[in-house]
Amino acid sequence: MKPCGQSPASGVGDRRVTENPQRIILGVDGGGTKTRAWIALVTMPDTFKVIGKGLAGPANVQTDDSTEALANIQHAVDAAKEDAGLVVEQCEIDTACLALAGSGTETSQALINAWAAQVQLAKQVIVTHDAMAVLYAANYKGVGVALIAGTGSIAFGRNRNEQTARCGGLGPNNSDAGSGYAIAMAALKAGLEIDGVEIASSHQVEDMQRWEIAALAQLVFQASDAGDEQATAIVSAAVHDLANLVINVAEELELADRLFTLGLTGGVLIHRGDVRAQLMRELSTHGLTASAVAIADPVMGALQLALRSLNHA
Repeated sequence: MKPCGQSPASGVGDRRVTENPQRIILGVDGGGTKTRAWIALVTMPDTFKVIGKGLAGPANVQTDDSTEALANIQHAVDAAKEDAGLVVEQCEIDTACLALAGSGTETSQALINAWAAQVQLAKQVIVTHDAMAVLYAANYKGVGVALIAGTGSIAFGRNRNEQTARCGGLGPNNSDAGSGYAIAMAALKAGLEIDGVEIASSHQVEDMQRWEIAALAQLVFQASDAGDEQATAIVSAAVHDLANLVINVAEELELADRLFTLGLTGGVLIHRGDVRAQLMRELSTHGLTASAVAIADPVMGALQLALRSLNHA
């Protein structure tokens, strides 16, 4: 490969990369529902400009088929390159940060790193879990707590002494409390009805993938909005579980007695302002003071991590 250059079809005045070699970074945020890949030009030592974006399916190598998960990462990266007007086969990326759900184990990291080396993803590759990207998207120093509540759930934190702690994020069989999947499963087990019909009877759950089951949480929210007491109780229990994830991490890192940044992302939190408000009230009752930041695009944090690594290379 060679440094990224301008596509032969590109013209003057567009946003494509010039023929002069420039440093390129790649950020990937992959979860249980979708994968985002963004490519950026490093414009100054501490700044970058996003020039291409790609989107693909889920990329959790622990809970999804690993071959399919890695293929989705590749699809998202290729789409980002094409969006940037880069020649896919000839573009050499300086540093890539892959922030992926399910990448916390040595086995998962070895699998991802081996794939990245095989496809020559970048000169330097960082593999970390998705919550790390959320934290850096919320706080450029990476200090505070990140809470993800999407298909799965996890709380992860880091203090000024660079100590880290996590709670949850071990998959549906071990944790994922307060996640979309947990909310949907609670509704299914409780026999929650929508318009007089049980959710379980109107969906072939046994044939559905995990992210598809998690999407049923929207039905629970709709029922709660309509005044269904059972649905409201399920949502409240989920918020309580999410608050406990944050509390456990904050206490372990000795952040509970001071103001700290709380990065929030995932469909359960991003699309539901009422859930975020209820979460903050519950944290307040436990004496925690957090400055909440809703992170719509955690992939920005992956780019921050890539830039940080590039500058320290």
